[in-house]
Amino acid sequence: MAFSFAAARPTRWMALCLLFAGAVHAQPGAGPVERPSPERKTKAAYLYRFAAFVEWPAVAFARPDSPLLIGIAGDDALAALVEQSVAGRSVRGHPLAVQRLGPGADARELHILYVTGLDAPPLLAQARGRPILTVCDMPDEPLAQADGCVVDFVQVGEHLRFHVAREEAATAKLRISARLLAVAP
Repeated sequence: MAFSFAAARPTRWMALCLLFAGAVHAQPGAGPVERPSPERKTKAAYLYRFAAFVEWPAVAFARPDSPLLIGIAGDDALAALVEQSVAGRSVRGHPLAVQRLGPGADARELHILYVTGLDAPPLLAQARGRPILTVCDMPDEPLAQADGCVVDFVQVGEHLRFHVAREEAATAKLRISARLLAVAP
């Protein structure tokens, strides 16, 4: 069998294309796609599932089919995970939707508000007295619940847990399911 350069050209061309594509993908700043940490995946799952265990007053929704809005401040990677989790889902007739909150955002129309870091105080102030399930993730603030958090994420060893402040929930006029309260210390 004789070797043919004409037959080898498509193979060399394909190899050259693949090499070029790899070089473009490896450009500085392109970096590998970051995989979400198990902790972040757990937080995303909690945020989605909390909606099924909380009852909001009717005044929290403009219409019976209004979306249940989950606002996330301070963690765009978490927001992306929650967006994937809630796509096409609803709770009690309310489609779930995610809003990414930046500096100066308005949290007053949300139903669930996740805050972390420096974004927390002004957003929690907006949520105070409103039917908003506030979820805080502030490891340096062990008493975050005193600052308006209904749910506070806490790292216990290698496990992510959460505490529920019943007084804060009552102030927000939220009814937390006994099943959720049973798993929160």
